[in-house]
Amino acid sequence: MKKIVTIVDILVPIFLSFREGLEAVLVVVILLLYLKNTQQQYYYKYVYGGSILAIISSVGFALAFKAFLGGFSGILEKIFEGITFILSGIFIITLILWMSKEGPKLKKTLEQKVKLSIKKEKYISISFLTFTIIIREGIELVLMLTGNAAVESLEPESIILGSVVGIGGALILGILIFYRVKTLSLANFFKITNIVLIFFAAGLITYGLHELIEANLINPIVEELYNIKHVLPENFPDDLATTPAWLEIVGSLMKTLLGYNANPSLLEVIIYPILLLIIGMISLKTWKKSSLVVIDAPLTATSEASEE
Repeated sequence: MKKIVTIVDILVPIFLSFREGLEAVLVVVILLLYLKNTQQQYYYKYVYGGSILAIISSVGFALAFKAFLGGFSGILEKIFEGITFILSGIFIITLILWMSKEGPKLKKTLEQKVKLSIKKEKYISISFLTFTIIIREGIELVLMLTGNAAVESLEPESIILGSVVGIGGALILGILIFYRVKTLSLANFFKITNIVLIFFAAGLITYGLHELIEANLINPIVEELYNIKHVLPENFPDDLATTPAWLEIVGSLMKTLLGYNANPSLLEVIIYPILLLIIGMISLKTWKKSSLVVIDAPLTATSEASEE
């Protein structure tokens, strides 16, 4: 019997989809605002074309990835999932570091690239620029949602519903920004969400190690260092009737967003904080270095035609 979709099931998919969706939407908004404020709306079609192609490609990647991931069972499934989630975590780390470097100056960088493309009459490069950034977000979202589904054993309905709500919210916010109803500091947005993604990436890699431990490919050192499921469970609903529902919800969210495990092996306990420390320090150093030459301005539809 299928699990009934609850609000808790879709909270993390909503957050992940909103974060990645908004990042993609902001790219489109930045490009469209620049073209609008410089009276070059003719080139909108190149932004739209790149966006549509990226969306179609992301959906195709999601379907292919899901089919490939579901092609294994038993011990092979654990091995494949373990390797896949480790690689996914590493891929997400590369995107975190990329955003740490580009986040503070993303608006300026995108505007300069569009300006150069128009000046050199290489208009298709506008579409390519839009495509490459959005497809990156699409692949990242697929990997994170797949990891979320595996960790929480979610039904496809939960992932789809949460994704629709999250991306829908991102689109609405993007429209409000474009029409000057809402402002947003890009640097602050990327800074806050990057912190959550660091925990998510570390948790994804640790979960991959957990799968390889269960496949007997990695020595856990100590198989179960401690077990506090009766104090803070990691699933909602939990098997224990005495566990308060709010604790089950907190534990479930911590598991998917922060990599919480109520009964980890010693290897997991060692690896997880090391990953957080390394990724966090490199990301922070990269962000600070990039921020030294950037003055962050809220993203609005204020005129920038004077720059031309």
